[in-house]
Amino acid sequence: MRYAEHAPPDALAPVLHCLWTFEDDGPAGGPQRIVPDGRCELVVHFGAPYRETDADAPQGRVVFAGQLTHPLWLEATGASGVVGARFHPATARAFLDMPMDRATDQRLDLTRLWPGETRALAREVDAAKTLEERVQAVAQFVLRRVGGSQVDESVQRCVMAFRDTGGMMPVQAAAEIAGIGRRQLERRFLDVVGVSPALFANVLRFRSVFEAIEHDSARPWTDAAIAAGYFDQSHLNRDFRRFVGCTPTEFAATLPGLAKSLVS
Repeated sequence: MRYAEHAPPDALAPVLHCLWTFEDDGPAGGPQRIVPDGRCELVVHFGAPYRETDADAPQGRVVFAGQLTHPLWLEATGASGVVGARFHPATARAFLDMPMDRATDQRLDLTRLWPGETRALAREVDAAKTLEERVQAVAQFVLRRVGGSQVDESVQRCVMAFRDTGGMMPVQAAAEIAGIGRRQLERRFLDVVGVSPALFANVLRFRSVFEAIEHDSARPWTDAAIAAGYFDQSHLNRDFRRFVGCTPTEFAATLPGLAKSLVS
């Protein structure tokens, strides 16, 4: 298993959290769990595409993965190779050019939406001689798509405020930061981010505890839970069941393959 993150070029730094690559020589173990993290991704397979456990066929070669509100289970179908572009929460809208809630809990096959562009991208990634060239091809594709698109600054400010508070800021306070009403903020959040501001904040809060457990399952994580605003076990268990599919106690120590890489 080989996973690496790459800093985006300067022109894409406001748009992308990172670019990443993943390679594995073949299927290992069972299905792999991907949990919500508040971001969307562009995924380009140059190896055997992954298959979702409830799907009849593997994913497409070029996929846009929208916001997750529950765990996603993937199975390797052979030797895998992936290049990904991970967007900041409020910037994928400029790339996809459609309301982001249409992509929530969806993996959109972009060869159906933009057949010419994405097939050319797949050919370029396949023909690349190095991972760096593959990363560059994906970065240039994103750059062409976003062009001079503008980000919704009000939503962006709220995203940053939620991030800075670990998801513990009330939605009404976020609306005041945005300078708009709460209902308008909720509509714009669905359009730009893909989930409501309350759910986005909840994902950020959950992630802080999840990562503490995932990175060191032997360490007591009650301090992280209290710091994230979980005041009782049932509240934390409820979020874990929603976003991970089990309780913190039941959560396995180390996730294999791609799933481990994406949460590390």
